[in-house]
Amino acid sequence: LAPPIGPARGSLHELGEARSTVLGVKLDRIMDSVTGQTVMDPKGYLTDLNALNVQSDADVRDIKKARTLLKSVVLSNPKHGPGWIAAARLEEVAGKIPTARHLIAQGCKQCPTNEDVWVEAARLEKPATAKAVIAKAVKALPHSVKLWLDASRRETEKPIKAKILRKA
Repeated sequence: LAPPIGPARGSLHELGEARSTVLGVKLDRIMDSVTGQTVMDPKGYLTDLNALNVQSDADVRDIKKARTLLKSVVLSNPKHGPGWIAAARLEEVAGKIPTARHLIAQGCKQCPTNEDVWVEAARLEKPATAKAVIAKAVKALPHSVKLWLDASRRETEKPIKAKILRKA
């Protein structure tokens, strides 16, 4: 194996190993010890995995390492949208939704032309606030099909949906 290039490589590798460990623990938990078959709801599996609470000191250390790594990413390259998204998702997984919203809002300010950052910001917000976030996103990126479709999906009334799609 080649040595990692820079400090980020090792940390990303460690983050991947931590994620694999959590997945392994989850899979072990759902194994049926009597028949050897798995008992798993395939639709709710990922949702359940995301809802897994931090339970051990190792999980806390992994989150702290990832937080430090992602802070370094967004400070060293603030125009890199995926770094902001990853930092916000880490805080979301850690159960710190307000911190995640704050981070992704900073990401929107730093990367106003990245539609994925805007979509993530809308996803993290409450439904009423998400519409305002998408409205700002559409003003910043008026030619983004992804944002216009997201804006129309968030509306419940057909006439308003149609109006949004006509504007697009």
